[in-house]
Order: sequence, then structure tokens, then C-alpha cells
Amino acid sequence: MQAPAELAALQGFLAVALRGEEPIAGDAELAEATRAHVAGNDRLTPAEQADLYRVQFWLRHHECLADDYPGLRALAGEDAFDALVRAYLVAYPPHTPSLRDLGADFVTFADGWPGFPADRRAAALEMVRYEHAFIDLFDGAEPPPLDPLKLQGIPEDAWDRARIVLSPLLARLHLEYESHLYRFAAAEAGPDADPPPFPARRAVPLVLYRRDLFIRYDEVDPEALALLDALAAGEPLVAACDRVAATLDTAAAEALGAKVGPWFQQWTERRWIVDVVV
Repeated sequence: MQAPAELAALQGFLAVALRGEEPIAGDAELAEATRAHVAGNDRLTPAEQADLYRVQFWLRHHECLADDYPGLRALAGEDAFDALVRAYLVAYPPHTPSLRDLGADFVTFADGWPGFPADRRAAALEMVRYEHAFIDLFDGAEPPPLDPLKLQGIPEDAWDRARIVLSPLLARLHLEYESHLYRFAAAEAGPDADPPPFPARRAVPLVLYRRDLFIRYDEVDPEALALLDALAAGEPLVAACDRVAATLDTAAAEALGAKVGPWFQQWTERRWIVDVVV
């Protein structure tokens, strides 16, 4: 249903006025246009009255992004984070009523934003990607658990073509910094505390997942993460194991076979695996 012309005009005006970075009263043309839509009162002019909502626009959306990206806020510093948020909201203003979608383009924008301190840029971009993964995991639909009877019904000779279906509430991450530890420390300390020490540089194969309404992380073996990546790409279990083994030396390749069974059991218990398709 199309909005009446008067309402559409008001919505269009507010979309411009309330997203401005400077006070409405400082723009003579915009302040005059405000009089057509805002009454004002004995204490505030129409421009000053509308400006209350403009300020709230920036405060509320800054607060939401700070809640979603506490690690980035601590790592980049308050000034850089504030500049990033303002630049992002100008480039990507909210396009849905849900604040959950506010940071939908945050990773893309941050990747091209030049304002991070040079010595922290790589760590900051990794932190953005890491924290962004929390959003989909937080409110994604819970898949049904793997039916153990289905596993028992799979013939032994069918496992070479069995395809493992991973939970959608699972993110596989190849970190170059201890971003997971830094983010946890920053979130626990809160925005008013001093930021944690800069995250150590270390290759971290990480799985981020939701269980019992909490988002958790597990550091895993590099081979385990490589196997999960292959399974997520749709490779059958045996072929995926062969692919990972081909990247290892002889001793590690031989040891891989003994690890897969315990991994599979652990992943099933943690509901990382939700189905097996032959």
C-alpha cells in the first residue's frame, strides 16, 4: 500500500534531516524546510526540536555497532571507531527497521576504510570479520540434531561417498591473531576500561558456534579445520580426508586416520554435524 503524498514527503524529509552530521539549525535551507513539518514550542525552534532526533539517530546507531563490535572498538581506539561508524552510516544508512541488520555491510566498508592506524590495520580487519560472524550465529535458526539411527542405517561401503552436512550455526575461521581472546577480554572489561594488550600474532584454527543459547569458540587442530572446510564445500568424507592427507608429510598423513573417528564423535556431540547424506 502506497503512503499518502504528505506522509511520503515527511518521511523523505526526515530521512535527510535526521541523518545529517551537523546541527539542522546550521543549515539555513534545511532549518527553514523543517518549519513545514515540525511545530516547535516555546523553548525550541522547529530546527532545534528536530535536532533532538538527529542526535539520537547517531547515538543509538553508534551504540548498536559498539555492542556488536566491542573488540574492534577497543583495538582501534575510541576516536578511530567513532570515525569509522560515522563514515559507515553515511555510506550505508539503515535500510531495514531492524537494528540487527545495521552492520550488514560493515565488513565490506571497513576493508576499504583508510582510517585504521597502520600498525593495527591487519588486526582490526580480522577483528571485524571475527565479530561479524557472531551476528548470524546469535539469531540463526536452530537445526534439528543428527539422528543417531540414521548413522546406524548407513552401510559401511557407503561412507566413501557420504557427505557430511555441517550446522549453519558454525563458523570456521583461520585467524592470524588471538582475536578471540582479545574480544572476550574487551567485552568482559567493558567500554570504560583500558583496552587489553594488543593481541598476540599466532595462527589460530578456530571454530565459532552456538550451543545452549551461548556463542562459544574452540581452537582445533589445523588438519581438523581443513577437514571441516572440505566437508563444508560438499566433498564426501573419504575424499575430504584424502585431500587433507595429501597436504601432510607421511607420518602426519598416517596419523590422520586415527584422529578422524574421535573428531567425528566430538563434532556430533557438539552438534557441528546435523546430517549425513549418502
